Amino acid sequence: MFTSFRIAARLGVAACLCAAAAPADAVEVNPPLPTGTLVIAERVTVTVELARSVQEKVRGLSGRTDLRPGRGMLFVYKQAQPIGIWMKDMRFPLDIIWIRDNRIVYVEQNAPPLDPAGPERVYTATGEAVLEVPAGFAERHKIRVGDRVKVSLTQ
Repeated sequence: MFTSFRIAARLGVAACLCAAAAPADAVEVNPPLPTGTLVIAERVTVTVELARSVQEKVRGLSGRTDLRPGRGMLFVYKQAQPIGIWMKDMRFPLDIIWIRDNRIVYVEQNAPPLDPAGPERVYTATGEAVLEVPAGFAERHKIRVGDRVKVSLTQ
């Protein structure tokens, strides 16, 4: 019992310290990641934030209020695999684009944010990378399955 109390006390102190250390006016809960450039069908250029680590992939665009025009997030994997995307803590709809062998293999248009009252939906396809862009991007730029993709990543 003494050990449990000591652990609980430490956790309580740690929680208080974390709350005290966090600035009251902190705006950016999900800061930008390093960027790269993606060119689709030799005509559409997107500046992409690169989500490479597990933590970055899990966080994704959660909590962000929007993406600026011409911007997106690219989830990068070492090899082709089924990649599931869910819209937890999203505040705006997305177009989700799976890429394999430098080609678009699937496009999910206008994926809505997760509705806490509704069913959870996971969008899944196989790829080496997944691009998230604001909803309407694929239609506006006439992005299609089979379009060639060139990615320039920062190291």
